[in-house]
Amino acid sequence: MGSNKTLRISKELISMEEKKPYLYLNAFLAKDEHASLEASDFLKGTSQVNAYDLDSKHELEGKLFVKIPEEKKPKWSAFTEGITGVSLDELTNRSSSAVLIIKTAKTTMAFTFGYGRFLIDTKYFVHDFGIKTALNTLNHDSLRSVDLFTLEDQAVQKKSQASRESTVGVFGIDISRDVLRAVTGSPKTSVNLENISGGDSVYSFAIKIDVDEISSLVDLLSNYYSNDSYKNGFSWVDNIRKVKGNSEINSLDEKLLEKIKLKSLDITITLPEIVQWDAIYGFSFTRSKCSIKPIIETSNYFDSLDIAAVSIDSIKRDRLFVYDVHENESSYKIYKCIYFEYKEANNTYILFAGLWYEIDNSFMSRIDSVLAQINISNLIFPKIYVWEETKDEQLKSKIETEGDYNERVANDHSYHLLDKKLIKSNKTTSSIELCDLMTDNKQFIHVKHRKGGSAGLSHLFAQGSVSAEILLGDKEFRKKARKVLKKVSSGLQDSVSLDNFKSDGVEVVFLILGEDSASLKSNLPFFSKVNLSKAFENLSQRGFKVTISGVDTELKLDT
Repeated sequence: MGSNKTLRISKELISMEEKKPYLYLNAFLAKDEHASLEASDFLKGTSQVNAYDLDSKHELEGKLFVKIPEEKKPKWSAFTEGITGVSLDELTNRSSSAVLIIKTAKTTMAFTFGYGRFLIDTKYFVHDFGIKTALNTLNHDSLRSVDLFTLEDQAVQKKSQASRESTVGVFGIDISRDVLRAVTGSPKTSVNLENISGGDSVYSFAIKIDVDEISSLVDLLSNYYSNDSYKNGFSWVDNIRKVKGNSEINSLDEKLLEKIKLKSLDITITLPEIVQWDAIYGFSFTRSKCSIKPIIETSNYFDSLDIAAVSIDSIKRDRLFVYDVHENESSYKIYKCIYFEYKEANNTYILFAGLWYEIDNSFMSRIDSVLAQINISNLIFPKIYVWEETKDEQLKSKIETEGDYNERVANDHSYHLLDKKLIKSNKTTSSIELCDLMTDNKQFIHVKHRKGGSAGLSHLFAQGSVSAEILLGDKEFRKKARKVLKKVSSGLQDSVSLDNFKSDGVEVVFLILGEDSASLKSNLPFFSKVNLSKAFENLSQRGFKVTISGVDTELKLDT
């Protein structure tokens, strides 16, 4: 009899569970400091909504906001109506959006429906609630997709999707350069949610739930966010975070402005992308456009400013002008050219290519410890020439190009010139240089101007890594390289054996023009430090010796 009663109760519970509505929810967690705000304060001021009180029988504190709908025709309706010659009224779109704000004794949370996420003001919500909560509730062996923000020569967004549930290793993540933006997968066995995904501030999931259970759900999700279980497999996600909250960005911009008003040496202006450096002869700034210099001098920009009137808005209007040897002019927004680091107790914030990043200080320390292992090359390199010349009745400052420098060094210091001698490999999408300069002692020297900024330097380190790795693993490449080396100097081909090539005794040298060796490593932009440390570790593990060197400028007297 007892067993029948138990069976009946179980069936009733199953029946009750099946009657619960199945919802797919998008949740946003409000910051603790905004808990006292009225529910309507969490919406954008421009949101056109109707507000609804919640039924008192549910004993919930909060409000529901529904966007006042607008009927719109799609942009292509004019084209289709033009074809038919009649008005197509059925093409009218009418989207639905709603936001449910729920307050508990512990926290405040927003649930959005339809396009409701565009109604809330994200500055009031926790920036990493979505990604962290997802990592805390997902089975890390059940991932289906990851969204990454990869910091290479420039920031690149990537989305990787697996054909079945997989571990994180399947997605080929580089923990030194990849920012995890979003992830999807299946829940842990202890988590009673389904179809979990999370990115930045939004946590999305499916659940069977009654209205009266909403408050408990809010506290449950808050608890999921508050724990650090994700660190068991995803501690690296704390290395680098892209700052997205407007209030946080505004606060960091104010720190930048303070430093600009002080004309701080902590600020560097560089180009945010790779260009053909040998084709560029000069740079200038807004308000001093006629003063063209061969390198980007941040002090020139500071000197042109009215410090009393400068603002973030004015900085965003200012431009860096670039001139090439064909008299072409291009420009970049100064804000996107600024490299600036601002340090706090546990984190460092970096403005790079117009975006703010938060870097964990322990991660920065690990990068610096790797860089400390990289020795300065024993090779001797002359300084790079700078001079002034008159052209079109104007006095212009000039700096030696990489190509001219390489040729001069090869002629004057017994180095072999390999600059622009391209070799095709089946393992790369395009032909590559073995190096720019080479010695008889298997020292492969890769050269780049410091004026190229973070993008150019990162390209330099990648170039050296790719060349060495292909040299080690591609016999056909070595065969072609030997032919090139023999043409440069008879016997030089013996530096690269066709069979059984070994990295022992081979040195990869990164030479940076325009920066003295003593200050070189400490003055590199952070993301260049990351790429240099990665190149050093990869090549060292393969048995190559890796060194770095820098040369300062010198006035050329014989012009």
